Amino acid sequence: MSVLSLIGLGISKKFITESAINALNDSDIIIFDKYTSRSCDINVDILRRLVKGEKTFIEADRSLLENNSKIIMDYLDKTYNVSIASIGDVLIATTHVSLLVEAKQRGHKVKVIPGISVHCYLISKSLLSSYKFGKSVTVTFPYNDFIDPTPYNVIEDNRKRGLHTILYLDLKDEKAMTANEALQILLRLEEKHRKNVLSKSDIVIVGARLGCDNEKIIALTVEEAISYDFGNTPHIIIIPGNLHYMEAEAIKWILMS
Repeated sequence: MSVLSLIGLGISKKFITESAINALNDSDIIIFDKYTSRSCDINVDILRRLVKGEKTFIEADRSLLENNSKIIMDYLDKTYNVSIASIGDVLIATTHVSLLVEAKQRGHKVKVIPGISVHCYLISKSLLSSYKFGKSVTVTFPYNDFIDPTPYNVIEDNRKRGLHTILYLDLKDEKAMTANEALQILLRLEEKHRKNVLSKSDIVIVGARLGCDNEKIIALTVEEAISYDFGNTPHIIIIPGNLHYMEAEAIKWILMS
């Protein structure tokens, strides 16, 4: 019987926990999920330096984890201990849940090592109330002329209930979407649907390279954000809903200072 470990690495190398390192050391094969999310400083080379002994490292794209789980299960069936290491918290991605279930059905043990997710980190840093966040959503790159309206609809629904929205930004072919690009996409959706979901004068909160020494968390208008230099990715956005007066003060005096 082998062990499949699902390991959350946190959002930067300083947040990699002792539990995560121990689980990596107990593994024969370490699969680094490089497509679900991106860190400012975690990569497969960092993992190589953290572990002891000979390990097989595999950098996994979406195809391996979503369409070729048989490869992972074959390793387990051959008595190799396997870990899947992801930026942030490993179970944010439902793909990893399906792997866990499949391994259990085959009679293998599973371990889950939580990590600090960008979701929780951003909420804490924004100083907004965690109880007032609605559904989160990803802004995806347009495909030809089609722009997925899902994020626009989610923001609309959350705002109707006075809730804040976290926008994850797409990662495609090694290119991470910037906050500037995401807001431009949302404005194009507003121009098309005209439901007054987002305007250039609305305040947004943008996080860049969270967890690293050069992180930025800033509140500004959509119009200002479109041309603002947030630095290197990864970026993430909060679209605030109705603000409690203390939340409004925090944004005014802390995030914009």
